[in-house]
Amino acid sequence: MHTIHLMEFTGYSDKDMLAYLLTINETDFRIVVRKEFVAPTDDNMDIAAEYYDAIYYGQKFSELSANFCYYVPSECSASPFVYEFSTTDMEKLAGTMFYLIRGIVPDEETTHIMDQYPEEKALFRQQYCDGSIDAVYGGLILCLGPCLHGPNK
Repeated sequence: MHTIHLMEFTGYSDKDMLAYLLTINETDFRIVVRKEFVAPTDDNMDIAAEYYDAIYYGQKFSELSANFCYYVPSECSASPFVYEFSTTDMEKLAGTMFYLIRGIVPDEETTHIMDQYPEEKALFRQQYCDGSIDAVYGGLILCLGPCLHGPNK
């Protein structure tokens, strides 16, 4: 299984990501996304936003493989989010990684992704909430209620 720390690829183009994936000759992946916010130190809204990103990442990565699992750390833990799956479609994996990175780390050539990302993430959340899709992280969305509505700190 090949481990990828997703945000280490922020300087890569989609073509660079694909070239990297093709050189490692692997089909089993562990994608690690660092957790930035930890309760009770950080703001509840920042924590909730980070978990919504993690939920969306999980949904996008789950679309690459029927063989998908994930690890969600406690909001009180600094442990990262981890996604594990198998795929032979390196183009789709590179495209997904590039899209997710550029959705939160803009560059001047991909501002269209930065514009599209929050809209698609919001649509995903709305479709989950109205029951038109089943999210792989579904239960986690419901758990975020206290972060969004509870007292801060």
